[in-house]
This record gives sequence, C-alpha cells and structure tokens, in this order.
Amino acid sequence: MNIHANNPQTHPIIRVAVAVIRYHDEFLLAMRHQHQHQGGKLEFVGGKIEQGESAESALIREVGEEIGLQLQTDQLVRFGVIAHDYTDKSVELHIYQAHLNDIQYQEFRHRTHGCESQALHWLGLDELLASGERLPAANLRILDWLGLCDTLIISHGLTHFGTLDDFVQYYIDKLPNHAWFYLRPQTDVMTTRQLYQAICTHRPDIRLMIKDEVYCVYRDEWDADMVVKLSAQTLANMTQRITQGMDISADLPSDLTIMIGVHDASEAMMANLLARHARIIAAMVSPVLPTQSHPNAPVLGWQCFSELAGQLSMPAIALGGMNPSDAVMARAYGAVAISGIRGML
Repeated sequence: MNIHANNPQTHPIIRVAVAVIRYHDEFLLAMRHQHQHQGGKLEFVGGKIEQGESAESALIREVGEEIGLQLQTDQLVRFGVIAHDYTDKSVELHIYQAHLNDIQYQEFRHRTHGCESQALHWLGLDELLASGERLPAANLRILDWLGLCDTLIISHGLTHFGTLDDFVQYYIDKLPNHAWFYLRPQTDVMTTRQLYQAICTHRPDIRLMIKDEVYCVYRDEWDADMVVKLSAQTLANMTQRITQGMDISADLPSDLTIMIGVHDASEAMMANLLARHARIIAAMVSPVLPTQSHPNAPVLGWQCFSELAGQLSMPAIALGGMNPSDAVMARAYGAVAISGIRGML
C-alpha cells in the first residue's frame, strides 16, 4: 500500500464503500470470481460509491445487493479510508465496521453463497489476521486496524522508578498478556534500547512501541513487530518532502508499522497525506481530558475529539486523562482504543 509521490497515479480514483462485517470476533468475507480483478481473493463485502451517494448509503445498498444482508445505519462504525494504487486502477476505500445482531448472525452463519453466486466464508479474528496473502493488497491495512489493541499503555519515565531494574521488573510483572506498550522512559537513546531489550527478553508477548528518534539510531536491530511513534517534527518533515515530490521510503520503509500523534486539524491533514505513503495504523489524538500532570492545560473534550477523529483516514486512539472506565465513552465518540500512563495497570 506504498504510494510514492514520485510515482503519481495516472488513472481516475474509484471510490468504494467496504463493510467489515462481524459478529464479535467472527468476520464474513466473500470470494471474488476468477474473471474479476484480483479474482480468487477473499474480500470484505462492498462496492462502488455512485455519484452523489454517501459512503454509508452505498455500503448498505451494496451489501444488500451482493449478499442479501440488510444493514442499518446505526450498525455501522467508521473505521477509516484507504487509498491504493494498482497497476491498472486507483481505489479509495471507505471502511466501516458492521456489527451484526443475533438474528442476522443466525441467518447468515451457514450461508455459503451470496446473491451473485460468490462464495461466503466466516473467519475468526486470528485466522483473518493471518490471511493477508488471501486478500487484495488494498485490504491489508484493514488487518492492521483489526489487530489494534483496546488499550495502549504508556510507560512512566525512568525517574519514577530510579533504576533500570526496577523499571523493567515493574512492567514485566504488571503488563497484561499481549499488551501494547509504548516505551517512553524519557531518557537517552542507549538506555531506552537497554530497556527495550530487557522487556523483550522477559515478555516476548508484548507489542512494543518506541519513539522514532530511538528507531533511527538502531534501525537495523529492531524486530518486525515493533511500532514506531513519529514525532510532530518528523510528521511535518515527511509531509513536506512528499509535497516536494520526494521519495520517503528510505526513511519510512513500507513494512515499518507507525503511529502518529494528532492534536489539531493541521496535523490530521498531514497524517492523512503521510498515510498514503507509509504504514500508519493509528493516530493518538490528544489531549482529550485533563491529566494529573497538566490539570489546567487546554483539552479537546469528547465532541472535538470526535470531530478530529472523523477527519482522519486511520483509526483514532484517545489519549489524555484516560482511565479504563473511559473506554465505552471513547468508543461512542469514535475511538478504537484508549491510551494513558496512570490508572492503566
């Protein structure tokens, strides 16, 4: 899904509405006919957005026409937008999660074919996440999004503990199984690397995120599951280079998993541009609520958070003043996850 500014598209963009149809952690996909583009691939159900039609309306219409499933608007949750260039076409996918109710699931759980005789398949989440080669390339970012955590835990600074051993011991003892953990010890790059290696050794199940400044120094030593958090300066620099027609793939390889921070509409626009050229899986939108460390600082509030999240082409993670009890509220306002330091463990 890597689209470089020095290799611009030369064909019209086809806008498509896509439904990630799910019942809890089971997902309904269709198989494309062999004569179609990307024939034989599994795909999330959807279709072309007609002129003057909203993405939601197109999705409801297409799902009904293709597999006979009648969705309602209140079942749809916006996921993001994916732009992708194939050799013969360009597509812009407007992705929504469609949560089935019990009746719909019972009706479709044993259905083997859609209205156009295409095969239908139910896949569990783990099976789906491992099936990237079975899906069209433009759908792969959806798997990144589905694999996101519910809670992203951010570390305290190293000075909160005093010693490296105390820092490491606390987190290897406290972090839940398969947690996503933003290692932000607010210390030098070499010490951060030591902490990273120690946590990886004792807790290989943890999905670790580090700052881009650490990645840049030791970029040849990191494992494939690592996530890199781009600074605001890097975001601005990369988007400036893109607008100048420069290739950024040497700095941000296409397989590098990235998160970014977004605080306003300007950064949201930069994030969307960069997402066309790099593997950005989510944006940490902040500050949502007052924090213990900055109780009087200006905040977005939930309404402004929702508006900002709605401008993004990738899922939003709510950051700032979050506690586990805020998870339901966060999802109601468009977040896929919450993130924070205090109160998360």
